[in-house]
Amino acid sequence: MRLIFALSIFVCNVSNAQFVTFWNENFSYGCNPGTFATDFFSFNNGDWTLTETGPNAETANTWYISATENGNASGQCGTACGSDATLHVGAYNSFVGTDLGASYFEGLEGFCDIVGCGATDKRIESGVVDCSVFINNVISFLYIEGGNAQDNATLWYYDGASWSLLSDLPKTPICVNGQGQWTSFSMPLPASSNNNPFVRIGFRWQNNDDGIASDPSFAVDDIAIAGDSGEDALAPTLTCPDDMTVYTEEYCYLVEDFESMTQVEDNIDFFPQIYQMPLVATYLPTGDATITIYATDFSGNTNSCSFTISIVDDDAPIIECPANISVELPPGSTTTDVLVPAPFVEDNCSSPTVTNSFSAGESASGAYPLGNNNVIFTATDNFGNTAQCNMFVSVTPAAVNCCTGDFNCDGAISVADLLLLISQFGCVASNCLTDLDDDSIVGVTDLQIFNGLYGTICPQ
Repeated sequence: MRLIFALSIFVCNVSNAQFVTFWNENFSYGCNPGTFATDFFSFNNGDWTLTETGPNAETANTWYISATENGNASGQCGTACGSDATLHVGAYNSFVGTDLGASYFEGLEGFCDIVGCGATDKRIESGVVDCSVFINNVISFLYIEGGNAQDNATLWYYDGASWSLLSDLPKTPICVNGQGQWTSFSMPLPASSNNNPFVRIGFRWQNNDDGIASDPSFAVDDIAIAGDSGEDALAPTLTCPDDMTVYTEEYCYLVEDFESMTQVEDNIDFFPQIYQMPLVATYLPTGDATITIYATDFSGNTNSCSFTISIVDDDAPIIECPANISVELPPGSTTTDVLVPAPFVEDNCSSPTVTNSFSAGESASGAYPLGNNNVIFTATDNFGNTAQCNMFVSVTPAAVNCCTGDFNCDGAISVADLLLLISQFGCVASNCLTDLDDDSIVGVTDLQIFNGLYGTICPQ
């Protein structure tokens, strides 16, 4: 009795401190005999679950939520089926009956084959109790408990990681009619319940099978947890997107809005402040980068998560060739030096390298032979993306001292000119050097005309 008295004084102090009851369970109303505790659902508190904490016989007792053991005020004796449901341990045995209130079956020694065995060790466990903004928490309830030293009820506590024994509950008085007397009980929860959103409570009932039972078993009602309103000490939880590959655009890569792709939850603040680093629209080069999302609730609690983006450049460079160039070949020469400007090149993410088909290098300037020389420029960025353009360097013979068919202006229509004709055979353009019939195509008719001129000596 000293323990109960001391705890009653504590509750009075709690009242002076203006504690708030933030969780309670009264198990609803209606008799509902035979309703297993695991079938009861509280809209506010969720399911109660059952754990076998030791050996249990086939006809072990179990936990019920019904008014076959009616919930009464403190100091009143137990009564049978009423309308105030309680959580209690009752028989589950076809021989003696099912859910007879807080009346348990312990078997008859040596008669298990006939009436079954009653050894029981089961813990009934509440749903999660969110204490995230409460401290100095206290649990209180009304209960009756009989049994003996071997048949016993205990109060248990879960801190989010493991269960621990909170109290070996004292037996309650027995009324003259043999019923248990409803008794109030309260005690502080461990300090680990402060600001803890994952608290649960449980009641464990154990009885052996020695055939010595002393009703009642155990019943509990009007469970409440109160606490002092404290600061929210729980940071938001975040779930970032998985690592991903992203691709560049015309501006290379500007950081996207990943905040909307992140799941953020908080125990109290429905709209925590969310921001990311690097910020949206920050320029990033190609390669791997870490994105971190932060969330801060209105109590200042901050949490973060991170993921990696791999930035891939899949965009080709832009290249524009210089204009076509036309030059005359000096008389008696086979090539002429031509200065070719560099092409215009730009890329969204890097400085591309430029090569050309004439020199295989960057600059296309050099000695060009007679004819319409096609120069192809290629730009390649750091990721291997390429783009091309082409231009022509047309080298034509000087207009002086040249006759029809003397393509190289050496004064004779010879094999050298035939080789030029063959090299341009198939040329389709208005400036084809060997287009003798001016039809913009170097073909068979030009070869026929050339044959008629072959061997001609042009005047010098």
